[in-house]
Amino acid sequence: MDWEIILEGLGLLLFGLLFVWLGATGWKHRREERISLIEAAILKAGGEEEPLARNNWDRFAAYVRPVLMLIFGPLMILGGLAVLSLLGE
Repeated sequence: MDWEIILEGLGLLLFGLLFVWLGATGWKHRREERISLIEAAILKAGGEEEPLARNNWDRFAAYVRPVLMLIFGPLMILGGLAVLSLLGE
């Protein structure tokens, strides 16, 4: 029973740290033109060289995604710490 709570708390803590790291990195590089690994693999399989041009949705998502990660990351860290603090009772 205690191991399940410990794993849940550590999972929240680690995912929160990952979200904060990805959010900070995403915010730092939000203006750069980049494509995902999946899009690169699809382009390579299709024989195309250039990715599609970025549209307004892509530009909007480049700003929203890091902000959401920077909001939910610390909340997950706090949640993980709260779950782990319940073990002391």
